[in-house]
Amino acid sequence: MEVKKTVEILDIVDQNNVVLGSTTKDEIYDKKILHRIVHILVLHPDKPAIYLQKRAATKSFLPNYYCTSAGGHVHSGETHQQAAERELKEEIGITTPIEEVDTFIFIGENGHQRLIKTFITKTSDGFSFTDGEVSEGSFFSISDAKILIDKNNKIHPQLKACFDRLVDKIIDFYK
Repeated sequence: MEVKKTVEILDIVDQNNVVLGSTTKDEIYDKKILHRIVHILVLHPDKPAIYLQKRAATKSFLPNYYCTSAGGHVHSGETHQQAAERELKEEIGITTPIEEVDTFIFIGENGHQRLIKTFITKTSDGFSFTDGEVSEGSFFSISDAKILIDKNNKIHPQLKACFDRLVDKIIDFYK
């Protein structure tokens, strides 16, 4: 039985997040074209802690790496908000309200740029892994998360970028 691969279509954007066109995810990565990504950080509502997911061993890119609570590509025609809500539900089973907190251009080691919007939400339960992208996840105190991320051992580079940009805002959330 042949398994058909779903073709993801993503919008091509400029540095100001203006859509210039769309193409396949494969072409985006082959040609290193600027496109949209979302990341969501789940904060514990009662204590200073952040939920980090561990990517499944079956992922083709960075298997078994720690990443933000949820995240992924913004599909063509989709808003960042819609993509963040979709990824949160698909990856960890959460449907809590989200708040946009940051936008930046991430430049990977290979020079490939991505326009990232980061969101925050608060919850302490209801996590489920149904789509096979996540193997596990848990809350880390902010200080333990910082130590883990700074060691940079099996840490998704976009997790480090998001956390480093937002750690002060996260700490302020609990004041």
